[in-house]
Order: sequence, then structure tokens, then C-alpha cells
Amino acid sequence: MTGHVARLRHRAAILLEGAGARKGESRMEFGLFNLTPQRDPAQPPAALIAGVIEQVKLAEALGFGVAWFAEHHFSNLSLSPSPLLTVAHCAGVTRRIRLGTGVAVLPLYQPMRLAEEIAYVDIVSGGRLVLGIGSGSQNHENRGLGTDIAEAHERFREVLDILEMAFRDGRVAYEGRHFRIPPTPLSLRPLQQPAPPVWLAGMSADPAIARRIGERGYTPFVSAQWMPVEAVLAKRRDYEAGWRAAGHDPRSMPFAVQRIVYVADGRADALDAAEHARYTQRVVTSLKGRAPEFDGHVVRERPLPQEPSPEEILAAAMIGDAERVAGMIAEDIGRLGVSHFSCFMQFGGIDAKRAMRSLERFGRDVIPLLERRFGDLRALNAPERAAAAE
Repeated sequence: MTGHVARLRHRAAILLEGAGARKGESRMEFGLFNLTPQRDPAQPPAALIAGVIEQVKLAEALGFGVAWFAEHHFSNLSLSPSPLLTVAHCAGVTRRIRLGTGVAVLPLYQPMRLAEEIAYVDIVSGGRLVLGIGSGSQNHENRGLGTDIAEAHERFREVLDILEMAFRDGRVAYEGRHFRIPPTPLSLRPLQQPAPPVWLAGMSADPAIARRIGERGYTPFVSAQWMPVEAVLAKRRDYEAGWRAAGHDPRSMPFAVQRIVYVADGRADALDAAEHARYTQRVVTSLKGRAPEFDGHVVRERPLPQEPSPEEILAAAMIGDAERVAGMIAEDIGRLGVSHFSCFMQFGGIDAKRAMRSLERFGRDVIPLLERRFGDLRALNAPERAAAAE
């Protein structure tokens, strides 16, 4: 680790001190999203996973609040089938950064086992687990695990019902369409009581889910990549409607956004990163379709109709020098009311060394530019402050 990264440890201590690294803290913070992609099938999985772990250690040193780990199955889009396993491992090689499932795809789980594993991982992490959840969107994953994607939203709601009951009561008795649980006590409870903080991704257009987010005080989490600010605002308004329907002022709503971020070393490096972003879009779009094509576990890359060129992606995405990236993040903070900004830095075939350099530049150059503009980032878009103004 370079000398200037070591000099940033003081800032990390300030950002993460005390309760600031625990549940309930409301402040602007940064996250690092880890997909573990394998664009080149010759890349050894062990090396890819080791690279992710090193990035998490660096993110902690730079003062990031959360490291997120994806869940995907049966393709080279992501070699991360179990975010809870990765959280448990990273808990042993970090001290203060919180560790999140980004996201646990609830319809793919047996809910009682999941409740126990969540409690166990929260205990072994010292109460640092953040529970990101979603319903999933890839049919081949459901098919491979013996579920039907047409039932994903219904299964999601039932699994969430069961998890909430387990965390609230310490026992479950449930009769649903997909899950029937006889009265069963839980032997493990999370260290964070009554549960780790829950962040919910997707389903913004479902009013019942949006209202449930408001009723429970969950954090809505939007995967925006290089989406225009106006499109993200539309999703925020959907969540705000649910927050309002639950009887809360929308100004009190936390809001998390994830974007592709790459702090480049010159234009050629930036253009190459944009090409990797386009590759990721091609693969994700294919996997969300009904009939993706594979060579083994490798998704065949196909150009999309009317897809953007790398130059067009570069114009829209947070890829470039520190000043450009900081300016675009500042717009998100100001216009979207972001309380958590998750950086997706290793996408496509970008190797771990390049991702580490981008992450290092982010801590060295981008965060100080944002601090110069806004002052103490911890004070930005704090839901408690907005709620107090009601």
C-alpha cells in the first residue's frame, strides 16, 4: 500500500469512528461494490477473489463506509454466488468497514436457513452486516436453482415476511403459498437488534414494496450505472410515494445510489474503461433476457440494438479524471439527496490492479475535492436532520 494511502488513515478513522460504522448512523458515505467479473475465462477464480479482498482492505483504509458483494450464479458475469460467505471471510481481514450483501436474492433461498445464516454472519462480523436484498432478474439463475422467475416477487415477499418475523419474534410460524413453516424457535439472533439494517434494491414501481420500505424504515438502493439524473429522480419519487404513504416526510428517507465509477489515468485508459462498461451492459442485458447464449458458463457477447459507443458512454458515465468524477458525484449529492454512494469500479475485464489504482485515486483526489466543496461529508443528506425539520 502506497505512502499516501497510509496518510489517509487519519481521515478513515474520523469517518468511521465510534457509532459511525454501526447501524443507525445517518450520513453521506461511500461504498465499494464488488461484482467479481470474469471476462476472460482463463482468469483463475482464486486470483479474482483475492483481488476483491485486497480492494476491500484498501476501501477500509480510505474511509469507505460499506463494502458490497454481489450474488449471481452460473455465469462469468460474476463469480460471487454467496455474499454472506464473502462477508464472513472479509470480517476476519477488516476491522471497521461494514460489509453488505449487494444483494441477497431472496426468492432463491430457503428462508429459515437464511435467517440463521444472517444472524450468524452478523455475530462473526461484530455487528457489521448490512442486509441488501432484492428479487433478482435473471431467469437462468432461477432455472438452475429450481425456482420460477415468474414467482420471484411473490416469493420475495414471503421470504421477507419470514425474515421480519424471525428478527422481531425469535420464532416463526408461517403459512404462505410457497413456504409453510410450523412454529419454530430460532437459536441465533443477530448481534444488531432487532436486525441488521435492511437496504432494498429494485421494485420501485411496486407501490406495496415502496410503502413497506417506508413502514420499516429500509433504505432504497438504486443501481443507476450511467443513468441520467432525471431517470434516477423518477425512481426516487416512486420510493418517496411509499415513504409518504407510510406516514413519513420524504425528506427523512435515506437514499442509496450505485454507479459505475472509474478514476482514469488519461483518455486512453478512460475509453478502455468505457468499453468494459459497454461489455458489462451487453452481458447483463443478455442474462435478463429469456434465452442468453453461453459457451459453458461464459455469456456470448452480442452487440445490442442502438447501443452507445464507448465515446458516448464516456460522455455519460463517471469515468475520467478526478475533477470530472467529483463534479458528477456532487450533482448526484445535490439533486438526488444521496445519503450513500456506492462505487462500482471493477467491471468488465478491468483487472484488480487497475481497479486498485482507480480506488486509490478516488481516496486521494476525489474525496478531498468533494470535502472542499461540501465540507464535512458526514453532514450531507442526513435523514434525521430532514425529519427534524418537519
